[in-house]
Amino acid sequence: MNVLTRSTVIALTFAWIAPVHAYMVGLTDVGSADSLLGQTNDLNALGPCGNGNSPSTELCWINNVLGSTTTYTESDKVEDQSFVKVDGSSSVIAFELSSPTEYFFIKNAQWYGLFQNTSSLDWAVIDTALIAAGFNLPSDEYEISHIAPIGGTFEVPEPARWRFWGLAWRH
Repeated sequence: MNVLTRSTVIALTFAWIAPVHAYMVGLTDVGSADSLLGQTNDLNALGPCGNGNSPSTELCWINNVLGSTTTYTESDKVEDQSFVKVDGSSSVIAFELSSPTEYFFIKNAQWYGLFQNTSSLDWAVIDTALIAAGFNLPSDEYEISHIAPIGGTFEVPEPARWRFWGLAWRH
């Protein structure tokens, strides 16, 4: 393999395994935007879940989105979650989670969203350009009425997590 080809392969390999985009809030790296798995203003859109917006109705919708049974612990819910815009972006917001979680659920008025926390499990990072206008985010006039970790929380072991091809490697 000649030098040019070897350099090209090395450059492409590093470009492929590098994170998509890391956002900052001040001096804190909050990771990349988390994946939006589902959003709705109708908790019965994917199947009958009942009336109102009780935790059991919300959990039914979450389980319909995930296609599996998970948990929603009412005691872990954070009310009136405030957020900040990440540095250099007008549409990406972030907020620190009370404990690391793989999925999180947000609600604002009658809109609901489920996200997979794909980067920094201590932070929720949302690209508001991907969510419905009914969320009214990132307007400074609105707050997220509540956020809840889905499927429980866990401790992130030290030293730091390593990311390789989108998978978290721990050492």
